[in-house]
Amino acid sequence: MIKAGGVLVVSLSLLLAACAADSCKDHPCTPDEKLIEAVKGNIRQHSALLTDQIRVQAEDGTIYLYGRVSTNVELVEVEDVAKSTPGVKKVINLCSIENVQR
Repeated sequence: MIKAGGVLVVSLSLLLAACAADSCKDHPCTPDEKLIEAVKGNIRQHSALLTDQIRVQAEDGTIYLYGRVSTNVELVEVEDVAKSTPGVKKVINLCSIENVQR
């Protein structure tokens, strides 16, 4: 049984995830959503990283990276890119190293 408060939290989480998946151009975003867009943009600028394999989430300025990279060098690079984004307080890199098809 889900309590009403749990439904609100789930609904809000889904709404924020949907906003983060979209561009912030069409509607106002929270600071974390803007941070997600900035980190994604910085990651896209690095041709060595497979951007479609990396997901970005944020909570109170902390960036969470999920997905797959091919090498330890890419694992470090994606974290460094996220850390260098203005406004990022902390990066939690949960990416795994796997043989990713290029």
